[in-house]
Amino acid sequence: MPLNIKPYIPVILLLLLTLGCGSSRDPGVRTGAHIGVTDGEPQIVMSAVAMMAPDGRPYLDISVDMVLRSLIFREDDGEMAADAILQTEVYRAIEDSEDDFARVEMKREHIRAVRPRQGSTPSRDFISYNTKVPAKAGYYRVFVTLEDQHSGKSVTRGTSVTVYDGTDKEPALTHVLLRGRDHRAESFEVPLSTYSVPGRMDTIRFEFQVYRPEDAPVFIVETNLKKFESDTAPARAMAAVTPTRGSLPYRGINYNRRETLESSRRVLEQETGVITIEYATKRPPVGNYRFEVRVTPEEDPSEVLFYKARDFASMSDHFPFITSVKDLAEPLIYLMGQREHRRLMRIEDPDSLKRAIDRYWLSNLGNKEQASRVIEAFYSRVEEANQQFSTYKEGWKTDMGLVYILFGPPWYVERSLDRMVWIYGYDRQDPRRVFYFQRTRGDTRSQPFDHYVLQRSPQYHGIEYEQIQRWLSGSILIRPI
Repeated sequence: MPLNIKPYIPVILLLLLTLGCGSSRDPGVRTGAHIGVTDGEPQIVMSAVAMMAPDGRPYLDISVDMVLRSLIFREDDGEMAADAILQTEVYRAIEDSEDDFARVEMKREHIRAVRPRQGSTPSRDFISYNTKVPAKAGYYRVFVTLEDQHSGKSVTRGTSVTVYDGTDKEPALTHVLLRGRDHRAESFEVPLSTYSVPGRMDTIRFEFQVYRPEDAPVFIVETNLKKFESDTAPARAMAAVTPTRGSLPYRGINYNRRETLESSRRVLEQETGVITIEYATKRPPVGNYRFEVRVTPEEDPSEVLFYKARDFASMSDHFPFITSVKDLAEPLIYLMGQREHRRLMRIEDPDSLKRAIDRYWLSNLGNKEQASRVIEAFYSRVEEANQQFSTYKEGWKTDMGLVYILFGPPWYVERSLDRMVWIYGYDRQDPRRVFYFQRTRGDTRSQPFDHYVLQRSPQYHGIEYEQIQRWLSGSILIRPI
């Protein structure tokens, strides 16, 4: 189905489209985008960063990540294939206006993904795409549309970016690009446009550019990699006490408490023009981080000329998939007692841990065939939670992830400004079948996602216990709730 191309951007479109660049309250800080998978709809995240060529001419570096599992696969010559059209449109503001735009670039690419057979797990979670578009100084809107050729459905994401001309006499600092090296590859070919750094990345690289005119003073370029204090624990029980305002589980990330892990300092004295600076490091442990760049004059280091930063979350090694023995053990906290789970997690040998996990399932379910079906259903829910609810931590660890794993997709969802209600059943007044999630009002200046906290209640103790027993008895396969 051909895409409808229009030579202008209606104002209503600008209001409705979700910006994908993950801007924050501080315009110097970029966060990448947040993504959640909606059944039957293609999903993408994108970013656009203004960069400069060696001759100082600016261009837009546009990166797109397409979620493989959001595409429809059909059999083709013994393989399962997905086909999509990716369209990139670039608009530039007319005469410095922020309302009137003219299209200056449009590209269409055919995207094809193949997997060996139906039901197999894709070898990667995203398809990454990158393109560079020459640009002049000005204000731009960039829109990317992905249309699934099998379902006919499409999704559009957009962002805005200001381009400065590196050929003039004013110094400048670009935003920070984040790239990653897949542990199966040898080069830094994968741009990262999401807030979450996928587990397959073993090395990440930050890239930015400084433009220093010939008559500029000596510049000091300082970089820091900082780790924020954040909540990385699994969700607490549904009948426990709801986290209070100011607590770490409520805030998610405490931006006021940070630790500097790595630093660098570079003096720009002889170099002029466009200076590209790269900083590579191993993907840090699970947590939330900021890589920041600060440019100051040597004569007065207290004066900050430019400040740019890129926030990101480092996820577990195999995220969002469940592949290692540890991945299998951790989510069992939602079925086991805490003391039993602590004993399980103290087992260091992978083979011994795997045997302990198998004994746990078989001791409860008895039948191997039934156990296999329940195990598959349970860990499918864990992976789906990672795909849909990941924020500053893996999706299965969030409150929504907990409810989703135990109860499955809600029958009905009601949304308001700061609240989401999940309803499991036809009686919306049944307090045991209705779960309320409150959007936090904490420090969200650098979060590209909404953080929801379950409004816990003692009345959930019974229904949570009953649901756990359905999993452990196997009746979850017959009566999900």
